[in-house]
Amino acid sequence: MNDSSANSLGKSWRFFLCLALLAGAALRLSFPGDIEYKGDERYMFEAAQSIDRYGVWPHLGMISGVGVANPGLSVWVFGVLYQLIHPVTPPDLSRGVEILNIAALLLLAFFSLRIIQEAERPAWLWATVLAAVNPFAVLFHRKIWAQDTLPLFCVLFWIAWHYRGKRLGAFGWGLIGICLGQIHMSGFFLAGGVFLWTVYRERRLQWVSWLAGSLAGAVPLLPWLQYMAAKPRGGFDWTSLKWILYPKYWFYWVTDSLGMGLNYSLKTHEFMDLMRYPLIGGVGTYLVGILHVLVIAIGILIVLSAKKGGRLSWGMGDSTDTGMALASVFVVAGILITLSCAQVMRHYLIVTFPLEWVWLSRLGLLDRRWGQRYLLAIWVTQLVTSICFLTYIHVNHGDPLGDYGVTYDFQGK
Repeated sequence: MNDSSANSLGKSWRFFLCLALLAGAALRLSFPGDIEYKGDERYMFEAAQSIDRYGVWPHLGMISGVGVANPGLSVWVFGVLYQLIHPVTPPDLSRGVEILNIAALLLLAFFSLRIIQEAERPAWLWATVLAAVNPFAVLFHRKIWAQDTLPLFCVLFWIAWHYRGKRLGAFGWGLIGICLGQIHMSGFFLAGGVFLWTVYRERRLQWVSWLAGSLAGAVPLLPWLQYMAAKPRGGFDWTSLKWILYPKYWFYWVTDSLGMGLNYSLKTHEFMDLMRYPLIGGVGTYLVGILHVLVIAIGILIVLSAKKGGRLSWGMGDSTDTGMALASVFVVAGILITLSCAQVMRHYLIVTFPLEWVWLSRLGLLDRRWGQRYLLAIWVTQLVTSICFLTYIHVNHGDPLGDYGVTYDFQGK
């Protein structure tokens, strides 16, 4: 699988892409009763039920981790899903989220094949296949969480941004950007980073259309703005300044793309237990542990290869659409969210879909001799890790002590 075969989508790439998309769909749809179902998920399911039963669409969503209620759109997305699929149980609603994210992968594949410039197409195709099987993508694409509905809207955002020179594209860019932040507040940082970098790099754009789209998308935000204006203000918490010193955004970016850090969902003991999987006759093979070591080694090789060729940069001077997108999200949005003094959580980076994998793929493909092999090895490690993670959750009914909790099917048993 070389660059030319990716560009023309020869038989090997066509088969590989279809295989990855099928694997991604299977991973998301498997073990439907094994979903997480704790306070946040219960809130969303019951809120969607309430919308269906009473026809009242709430102006505000649930309280966020920073103590502020989310905009109402964060709940409306589940209200719409509920109207479309009429779920009876939480796993039914989770199935809607899974289908939404499978649609995101399919749309990303279409975007990569039909819209992205040919020179950038290999990186986006690799990003598509990696996103399909990445352990964090699989974990987050199965949850009844507002931010887990973001990937499809993120792809639509990048399609609109790609056509930002046209009125309809600029309108969609503004509209979807403001809506991303209403689904989850991380979206405001992404939209802000893309806006600032685009203004800096391109002075002549359809700004009237962009503004019209932004104003249209801001209409559902008005009750939230009223809520924020009326909310009592406390003194500034100076201890929050410490988060400026923690480059967690970029740490999560790198480890997410490589599929490392499932201790986010599991307690340390359970995470180490996962390293023993798969089990054969109850005896650990430690394959997952070996794959973690392997993917770290491959990541180091990719960086060393890029550095050796003098091509390791952050893309700040890259004028291609992909380079601009990466700079706006990796650098500018990362700086914005860090300067906000918010404690960055791993799930905040769901809004970067699919740029984490575009970044990794682009970096890997700088090595024309070994790059494709590195990325294929990462794809295999992530596929196996995702399978083993889902198997671990299924066999152990979740992780009662970790963030995952007890799976829905075994709650109350």
